[in-house]
Amino acid sequence: MRIEIPERFPVPFNAAINPFTGRVSQRFWEWLIQEDLIPTERSKERLRRSGIELASCYCWPWADSETLLLGMKWMFFFFRFDDQMEEGAAQRDFGRVCRAVEEITGIMSGNGRGPGDSTFPRSLHRTWTETKMGQPEEWVNSFGRNFCDLVRSYTDQSRFNYETPATPMGLAAYEEFREITFGMHWVYDFMEMVNASSKGYLPQQVRNGSAMRSLRRASTVQQALLNDVFSAARESHQDRIVNGVVLFQREKRCTVGDAVGYVLDRMEQLVDIYSEACHNLLKEARQCGARAQQAEAAAVRFIENMDAIIGGNHDWHHIVMRYATDDVSSPSGALCYPDDL
Repeated sequence: MRIEIPERFPVPFNAAINPFTGRVSQRFWEWLIQEDLIPTERSKERLRRSGIELASCYCWPWADSETLLLGMKWMFFFFRFDDQMEEGAAQRDFGRVCRAVEEITGIMSGNGRGPGDSTFPRSLHRTWTETKMGQPEEWVNSFGRNFCDLVRSYTDQSRFNYETPATPMGLAAYEEFREITFGMHWVYDFMEMVNASSKGYLPQQVRNGSAMRSLRRASTVQQALLNDVFSAARESHQDRIVNGVVLFQREKRCTVGDAVGYVLDRMEQLVDIYSEACHNLLKEARQCGARAQQAEAAAVRFIENMDAIIGGNHDWHHIVMRYATDDVSSPSGALCYPDDL
């Protein structure tokens, strides 16, 4: 599949970047080497192309250096798991994907048999222990639940992409599916923790309210559809069919170029839904009684950060080489990490 990237996307927000980007990026690479998480030249090159440090700095522009480093570690776990499940030995092995999902979610929930001997699970276990320290139980539960939901979604991704015969997925079902598989809910939780030091945590009724659900969903699916445009060519090399461009092309019986146009139209609609949800979130925050002032301040910062994430998602995709096709189209195959899950 050949896709021409549009000159403009319906993304009306500017990115913001963390001022500690350079210094923390160096510490991040030192941690990776110390933990033996990128032991081969191919894994190092996959990491360079993925722009994990840049993604983290766009997501949490107001994090201090220590918290930003912690966020980079989580972004790495997400990206590495994604690559191992979708481009490594587990790519077409549903049973192996299920075992890997069970191992990671067991560590996060505390119900597993321990992290075992592999470097990835052991490092994840240490980082999860560090992350939970001193945080409110409600926040810990939300972060753990959302990260586990993302990891579990890889069983569905594996089944939808490679089962024979393939199960058709409509656009509405795809958006519901993609809200989880794009992996932003744990990012939003981490964002709240970053901003809590100055603005406090959101009250539970605001965090779990209808406006927040609408805001998170619209933001996530909008970003995911942009990702679909950039990733479709690489995914087509790997016979992966669960992509918004592919689904619009099938449902509308149109060219790839027209399908991209439909994706952009849907992105624009989602920006409008997101903007309305932001307005409603502030209304809910102002109805928190004695906590209304603090709740509104936390909600304002949440929205400011979410705007920056949407803008950063746009810029990140234009900068990084994560979705280049030169490796997957070569005889040596995808640049990837060791298969240790």
